[in-house]
Amino acid sequence: MSNIIKTFMVFVLLLTTVIVVSAKPNNDREFILKFGFQPLGTLSEKIQGTNTSKNTKLGLSAGLEYFQYLNNVFALGLGAMYDFPRDIDNDKRSASFMPLFAALKLRTPLRGLDNTFMFCSGRIGGSIPILSNLSDGATQKIGLYYGAGVGFSINYLVVEAIYAINNFSISQSNNSGTIDADCQIITLYAGCKFE
Repeated sequence: MSNIIKTFMVFVLLLTTVIVVSAKPNNDREFILKFGFQPLGTLSEKIQGTNTSKNTKLGLSAGLEYFQYLNNVFALGLGAMYDFPRDIDNDKRSASFMPLFAALKLRTPLRGLDNTFMFCSGRIGGSIPILSNLSDGATQKIGLYYGAGVGFSINYLVVEAIYAINNFSISQSNNSGTIDADCQIITLYAGCKFE
């Protein structure tokens, strides 16, 4: 667990460095702190050719994003989220994820209304899985993370709905095989934007 926290802190430090280095006096950049509610989630696992799927309980998420606009419509960014542990139906385990990603945002080109716009976004990166109650000797491996969302921004409020997939694998003890898995999550975010 301490390695995960160290990785997260290094990512936050790098993101902060990017913000400081690229800071400009105008409003062509955004730093967003987000908090989310996850009403829907499904954990799928492939074990020795057999696919299983289980729903996850309600969850919470928090994170940060930084975007630099290239023009009035397109922005590139970096982000980090933390999905708090959520129980899995009919399972002793709980699941948590820490996605680190690059993102693209496309906003409506409303000149003169810089702080009020609708947008869609896409993200891709890596997801660090944090599952509890694994069998002794089992290890978790980082997998591909990707997602897409839509939202709107009004002044300093950002509201967004995101569908994302966290891929990962679990190497079982005694070389008894690898479990390939993914967790599909819908998150409703609200956040504060700093320009």
